[in-house]
Amino acid sequence: MRLLALLLVLIAGLAVFAFFCVGILDQREIAFRTLINQPEFELGGVQLNVPILDQPGLYLRVPGIHQVRVYDKRLLRLDARPQNAYTSNNDLILLDYYVLWQIADPQRFFEAFPHDTWIQDARNRIDNTTYSKLRNELARHEIRALLSETREEIVQTATRESAEEVERQGIRIVDLRISGLAYPEQNVPEVYRRMRSERERFALRARAKGEEEARAIRSQADETALVTVAEAERQAEQLRGEGDAQAAAIYADAFNKDPEFYAFTRSLEAYRKALDEQTTLILSPDVPFLRHLFRMTPAADLPPVSGPPPTP
Repeated sequence: MRLLALLLVLIAGLAVFAFFCVGILDQREIAFRTLINQPEFELGGVQLNVPILDQPGLYLRVPGIHQVRVYDKRLLRLDARPQNAYTSNNDLILLDYYVLWQIADPQRFFEAFPHDTWIQDARNRIDNTTYSKLRNELARHEIRALLSETREEIVQTATRESAEEVERQGIRIVDLRISGLAYPEQNVPEVYRRMRSERERFALRARAKGEEEARAIRSQADETALVTVAEAERQAEQLRGEGDAQAAAIYADAFNKDPEFYAFTRSLEAYRKALDEQTTLILSPDVPFLRHLFRMTPAADLPPVSGPPPTP
């Protein structure tokens, strides 16, 4: 019985020791352990404490002697609270973003956040740092840059600067992404007014440019028209001159061949131009102008001459 009782006491002691002094670390966790509040502890040249526990398995933790802080070594997500930021042209926007982060150095992390509220303290530190870097970057660009390929450069710069600052606290920022951009509700009317003003200025510039181009086109067209008309008149005068010369040559040749026939055709042309149904002429038959006309018409066929009879 005494042996059995001793065995039970031993088992109970081992159970109590295992419960209070043995911890289990799985593959999702990383831990930092101190011995009498010292991360590095040697006795007689022998290392008695391994501060960083990053391999899954069992580890020793003696209450009052060891202090162990177990952390999640997986990627953690921080959804930052939406905050205001200004662009380079003083546009107020509501910035919404998230951060993927990880505990890279548990010793630095423990030294930076020693209290039991370490998770909230770390999140606040990351939130403040990333917001500060994003705000500074946005202040160097206009709102249109956030809607173009430049947005990726802005985010990468803010991510790099934030990672460099929180690295001293044992934190590694893996990624930072802007999840939303919006104008505060009270600024929407002013934004619409500025958008309308900008569109009106753009329309005025486009209209002025169009009118300037139209004036240039009309001026060029007028100049081309003047040159074309002048060239056409020059060619017409030249053609008329050549035609008159050819006509004169033909008339001269015809006159030389048969002067009487030439005079006859010229008289017919003059009759056609001078005499019509609306023209009345009282002329003597002796007028040279009518000589070809009376030469062709017998005297008996001539119409009677109106007027008083001749005096006997």
